[in-house]
Amino acid sequence: MKRNAVSAALIVVGAFVVFAVIGLTIRSGPSEAALESNRKPTTTSTTEPPPEGVVVVRINNGSFRPSNLQMDLTEVWIVEWVNEDDQTYVIQGRKGEFESPPLEKGDRFQFDFSTLDPGIYRYFAEVGAQRIPGSVDTRPDQ
Repeated sequence: MKRNAVSAALIVVGAFVVFAVIGLTIRSGPSEAALESNRKPTTTSTTEPPPEGVVVVRINNGSFRPSNLQMDLTEVWIVEWVNEDDQTYVIQGRKGEFESPPLEKGDRFQFDFSTLDPGIYRYFAEVGAQRIPGSVDTRPDQ
């Protein structure tokens, strides 16, 4: 009986040692090279401004943000829609001026409004029975 107890104790101690060694070798956080060079780990950012001439409309929580956009075509002429939602969207100009391919989460679509006469361009995306509206006003200040 004592032999079984000693064997069981040795197994438990051995398992503890193995897990302790594994725990010491596996760690999270910055790499050794980053720590040695005193640099912060690199990260990516989605807050970078859009390129010159581009304004971003985000699709989030079933709506366009901003939903009514006023643009001065001397400064901004391209609208880029970015789908941040889990739904798939197809963005369409109400009079057929433009149509995006199906946009999955993370997809982008751009349209150059300088190719059209100044005016108010209404667009939408349908999700099921719901129609999400938006507009782009490219008229000079009225």
